[in-house]
Order: sequence, then structure tokens, then C-alpha cells
Amino acid sequence: MRRTSTATKKRPIHVVRTHGSQPPTLPELVNAGVAAHDRVTYYLTLLQTASAFAQMPNQTPLTLQIEREASGVPDGSLDATVAASRMVSKDLVRIPGASSIIAGILAALRQMLKPIASAAAARADVRERAELYQRRLDQLVKQAPSCTDEQLPLAAVAALSRHSENGHDSAQHLATDLRWELNRLQAGLSLESVDGAKAYGLTEADRTLVRAFMKGVNETAALKLDHTGLDTTATREGARLVIQIDMNGSDARLVVHITSLAATIVYTDRHRPRTRFFQQLLQPFELIWEAVPVPGNPDHEMAVGGYAAETEARLEQFLSRLGSRLVFLIDWNRARKRLSRLVKGSDAVALLKWAADNNIGHHAFLMAGDTRLINTALERAMPGDVRYAGSLDDLLGRNAANLFLMSVFRIASAAAIRGSSHRLIDDEVEAALQLYLQRSDRSMLGAAAEHATVIAGAIDWISGAVSRLTDHDAHRDGAANMAVIRTWRQRASDITRRTVRTLERTEGLTQFRRLITNGEEAVKMLEQAASTLTLVPSQINGAIVSPLASLCGLISGGVREYLHCLEEARTITRESVRADLDPFLVTVDHVVALEDACDSASHDILDRLVRDSGDFRELHLLSGVAVQLDAAFDSLVHSTQIIRDHVLGIAPGL
Repeated sequence: MRRTSTATKKRPIHVVRTHGSQPPTLPELVNAGVAAHDRVTYYLTLLQTASAFAQMPNQTPLTLQIEREASGVPDGSLDATVAASRMVSKDLVRIPGASSIIAGILAALRQMLKPIASAAAARADVRERAELYQRRLDQLVKQAPSCTDEQLPLAAVAALSRHSENGHDSAQHLATDLRWELNRLQAGLSLESVDGAKAYGLTEADRTLVRAFMKGVNETAALKLDHTGLDTTATREGARLVIQIDMNGSDARLVVHITSLAATIVYTDRHRPRTRFFQQLLQPFELIWEAVPVPGNPDHEMAVGGYAAETEARLEQFLSRLGSRLVFLIDWNRARKRLSRLVKGSDAVALLKWAADNNIGHHAFLMAGDTRLINTALERAMPGDVRYAGSLDDLLGRNAANLFLMSVFRIASAAAIRGSSHRLIDDEVEAALQLYLQRSDRSMLGAAAEHATVIAGAIDWISGAVSRLTDHDAHRDGAANMAVIRTWRQRASDITRRTVRTLERTEGLTQFRRLITNGEEAVKMLEQAASTLTLVPSQINGAIVSPLASLCGLISGGVREYLHCLEEARTITRESVRADLDPFLVTVDHVVALEDACDSASHDILDRLVRDSGDFRELHLLSGVAVQLDAAFDSLVHSTQIIRDHVLGIAPGL
């Protein structure tokens, strides 16, 4: 049925108490109708679950006991229905008690229709719909399957819970329409207010529990800002207190049933990740959860959680906690999708959990502009020639990206409380981003330093290999030497791959790309030098080796100065003073000065080889090693100049 508003102005329906043999009042009928809807849902779920188990009996059968008790159905023998269901033939299933279950569905639908028929006597706008509902119910009764020997066609089970197709009605579809009508009637009742909850027929003990629940709701309700939702209704239905929450706009429904010290939560949602999130919010209370499909809504899931309190005080604590968590479900899926554009999906959910645990919430972030906040900050904080096209993980690193978004949540929440302008929020988010961008620079420099550490180790190995050239008794294991070379080559490649992944989606940071390229070139030259040394013959003139050893010593010292340069660069920020910059510039000068010393040493090696070497192989191999070592250090000198330019660029006022 299409639900449309009418021109008739809705008038409040006032409660009139009756005595003796007087018929029940409209609020009492509405309460009974709402309880009947829960029974319809349970019975349909029972039939669907039993049918599914009969077709796949190797699964563990569900009892649906929690669902039965939550719906107010007292017959405990129904808990064995699923396990006892069996296929009779390809299209026929035997479900114990099927005829009674279908009778229960029809009886519950009749109960749901009673308050609508009662209201129709005084409301012309309800009368026409009530007559249509009655005709639909009569037709369903006429078409109800006979259940001979408790057997049902599979098609009949599906027909009971499907939504209307091609004019065919179903029990589930009628129940949904009747529930919508009951909600309209309930909204028009003049009920008492218990700390903001609409209530009817409560005992004083009920009011204490409702106040505990509303305490939690009211503690965090402000976090939804101008979003609607969290309207609460509390009624007594026989032996239980029922609290219903309007999760307007969230595709979710929440009902809480309380009997004595036991509370049962029935939570229905189309977004399964949000269901898991909701369960995590209540983890401290160790609920027992069971998930079942929703009749007629295969895209939805119903999670039923049972909580048994030790004392009344503990039950009140649970209800307060439950009420305080509901605001974090509103627009949760939209917030998750927005955050997933910036960080990993799992990190987006973790951020929302952190925001809920710290009573910050995500609505302020959404209202302030969500991803627009981040994009605006990036445009303002990064250089004009940089075009950012990846995730925050790629730009800042995973941990820094999450910490930055936590800062954004805090900024947006505080701004919502103060009523700050969008301009001020943008300024504060940009300032927060600047801190993490600087940390990102230091992270890149740290990767370069890690890479340089591998280079330093390679130089030490080469120095040792050169010194062993004159040791005729030294054992040379070519395979072992090549294994060592491959090990530090692999380490350098791993560092390069990690760094490139960070840079690959960020255009314009050419200085860091060149830094990585130069480092790789240095490693390549050192690998060639090390491999060449394994080919040098064992009988060699020590006078020829001496200048090569000196070159290795110079380069080893230069690599350590380069490492020192990187470490100093990581400490310099926009807030640094001149005293912080001077030591860095001195280190840069030392590295550059060593380039001339290495060039001179390389020339001496070639001169000595030409004069003193009597073996062409020695001349060719050792001159090649000298050239390769010199080329490796030249790459590091170029990197040092890149680092200097970067540091001077981020500290323009120094």
C-alpha cells in the first residue's frame, strides 16, 4: 500500500481510562497490536529458518529461543521446531506445528488490525484504509495453506513472507503496513513523558528503568546536532516493559524488551557492518547475540542480543549505556563511506569506534564538510605544483593519517559546540595537517636514512674485501660473497619499494623521487663494485691495493656524513631557529668537500695501476671498481644537495 499524507489534520487521541468490564482503550489496543507485530515477525522467521534447515540439514539448527522470548510467545516447545524439520519431497517440507504457527500469524494480524478498526470509528482518514486492511486479511485467511500432516510447500513458506508482487499480497507485507499504521496512531496519543520518552501504562519500577535509558540518550543526544531521530516510546505489554526507538533516516529499528532483570535487544538493519559496530559498542556487557534473516527483507539482518543483569542497578547501567550509544548509529554508514575515501575501510570503522568511545561522534565531521575539509586543507597546505590524488595513508602514512583524522573530529566537534565559522574550521584543520605533513617529510627522510644505512654496510663489506686482496692465505668463497651482496641489495630494494608506494599517487614531490633514484643508483654501482672484486686474482701487488683502500675509507666517511645530514634534516621545521640550521649546513659542506677528495683518490688509483700493474686483468678490474665507487658517492653528493634545497625550502625565514 502506498503511504501518503492526507488533508485531514491529525488530532491527538486522548487516553480515557476505563473500569470494570469496559473495553480496552485505544492505547491498550495499540500496545497489543505492536506486540502482535513482534509475534508475526517471530513466526515468519521460524518458518523460514525451519524451511532453510530442512533443505540443508548439515548446518547447526537454531532454536530462536531469544527471538521467541523477545516476541512474547510463551510456547517453549517451538524451540525444537527448526531441528525437527525435514524435507518430504523436492518441494514439500514438514515443519512440526506448522498449522499452529500459521494460525498464530493470522491471529496476530487480527490483533494488529483491532486498534486501526477502533480508530476508524472516529477518524474518516483511517476508515478507508482499515476497510482495505480487513479485505486483505480476509483474503490471506482464505488462501492460507492447509498444512496437512504439518506439511507445507516451499513456495507457500516463501509466499507468506514475500513483499507484494504482481498484485499478490503476503502476511509479511500486510504486517508491515499495519505496523506503519500503528506507528501513526501511537504518535497521536497523549501519553505521559518520562524524561523525554513517550510512555503509557508504566509501573513505577518501569519508570525507573526508562529514566535510566533516557539518561543515556540525553547524555549524547546533542551530538546528533540538527539530525532527527532517537524519539523513544515506552509501554508495558503484559509482563514486560517495551522500549522502542525511532532511528529516523538510519534504515535501522531497535526494540528493547525487559522482563525482571533480563533485557533483550532486537536490532534490525540493512547495513551489516553497522550491526557489528553496534554490537562492539556494547561489548563491555557481554551480550549473547544471535543473527537471523528478516522475513521479506533478505537484505536486512536481525540481531537479537540477550543480557542478564545481576542486580537492578546493573540493569540500569546497561540501559544507560545502550541509550548513550544510539546517536553513533545515525548516519553511520555515510560517515564510514566518506572516511573510506581517505583511509582503509577497517581504519574508517576504527575511527568511528574511537569517536563513539570518546563521545565525540561523527555528525560534526559530516556537517562541517567531511572530505571537503580534508581536500581544502590539502590545497592550502601543500605547494602549488603538488597534485594529491591518493589516500591520506599514501601521503602521511597509515598511523599519521588516523591521528590526523582524530584531530579533525575533535576540531569539528569543538567548532559545533562553539558555533565557529567554516573559515575558522578550515584554518584549524590546515594547521593540524601542517604538523603531519612535516612528519611525512621526516618519514621520507627517515626512509632515505634507512637506505643509506644499507649503503654504509655495503661500503664496509667492500672495504673488507679490498683489504683481503693482499692476504694470500684468505679463503675466498665466491658463492658466499655473492649471497652477502644479494642480501643487502634486497634490503635496499625493499626500502625503495615501500617509499615509491608512498609517492606513486602524489605528483610534484620530485625532490623525494630524485632522492630515491640517486640512492638506487648508488646501490647499483656498489653492487657492481662488489661483484667485480670477487673476480680479482688472488696474487696481486699490495702497492696497487693501497690507494683503493684509501678511497674506500674516504667514501665510508662520506656515507656517514650523508647519514648525519639526513638525521639533522629530520629535526628542522618551520619553527626552527638559525642555530638549528647551521650544523646541518656544515655537514652538507663536509659531504660536498669529500667529493673532490674522492675524485683525487680515483685519479691516483688509475695512475698507480697504469704505472705498477703488470697484469691487464688487474688494471681492468680494479680501475672498474674505483670508477664504480666514485660514481656511487657522486650519487650521494647529489642527494645531499637535494636535501639541502628541501630544508632551505621549508625554512624560508631562516
